[in-house]
Amino acid sequence: MSGASLHVHSAAGVEMIIAIDSTARGPALGGCRWRSYEDPLEARREARALAQAMTRKAALAGLALGGGKAVVCGDARLRTRDQLLVFGDFVSSLDGRYITAADMGTGEQEMAVIAEKTSHVVGLPRERGGCGDPGPFTALGVRMAMETALRSRGLSLAGARIAVQGVGSVGGFLVRYLCEAGAVVIAADPDLERLGELPDGVAVVTPGEILDVECDVLAPCGPARVIDASRADALRCAIVCGAANNTLAGDEAAAVMHGRGVLLVPDYLANAGGLIHLAVSREGGNDAASRERLRVIPENLDRVLARCQERGLEPMQAAEELVEDAL
Repeated sequence: MSGASLHVHSAAGVEMIIAIDSTARGPALGGCRWRSYEDPLEARREARALAQAMTRKAALAGLALGGGKAVVCGDARLRTRDQLLVFGDFVSSLDGRYITAADMGTGEQEMAVIAEKTSHVVGLPRERGGCGDPGPFTALGVRMAMETALRSRGLSLAGARIAVQGVGSVGGFLVRYLCEAGAVVIAADPDLERLGELPDGVAVVTPGEILDVECDVLAPCGPARVIDASRADALRCAIVCGAANNTLAGDEAAAVMHGRGVLLVPDYLANAGGLIHLAVSREGGNDAASRERLRVIPENLDRVLARCQERGLEPMQAAEELVEDAL
């Protein structure tokens, strides 16, 4: 990929990593993930993998952006203002090749502090003239992808059983959208406070049980690499479609699901809504313009499904071909 590079900076008691996967279509945009890692090498691997996913996400959505990601190795609960400012300086040092945004462990308020040191940041609070939290748009895009996937199986969102793994800044909105559409929702999250904020009628199971729930759609909306080949062989769902990045732990999992007739919606296709919203904001568009642009998500899934049927491909293979065409 054009412009691929890895940048590491240690300051203010944390290690900061910015991975740039591609600038072929434009500057590399990707969120800042702030979490603890037992192994520093794991953080670097995750930064690279997430940056690659952002390249695919932007290309498939037709955006004039490349793929990048930032990972800060530290406990977000202990984060200091000085650390955010140092990270802003780090972003600024890359001269616009990388644009940061909110991700796991960061939000629009953190982006406002980072913006004191760099102009290469999006998703600022609305009171600061920004476009706000992209999470609701990510969730809305996932819901649209689910509707298309269910329709391909002769089902509708109303009455569908959907198991949501993780109800944080995106999963929580997704649950609300699904309930509004009449779906039957089962949810899990290690944070009991988040579960308590969900709409009435949502069934709750433990994080260890959610992947075993019998359902129409399994929606991973938390950590990466939750489905390996063994887990794929035990799934009790017809469709996997969620907001999490890099859901699969190994390519074999996709083949196992395909062999069992489980439809895997490529994560970077389904969860592109937040990135689309940020891109529209950079172009001067409003929320209505973002919602209009989200139509590319179900359109892309229809393209993927058509290619699968025509050529006997797995959905991930079909999506990769479309990404290669876009790049």
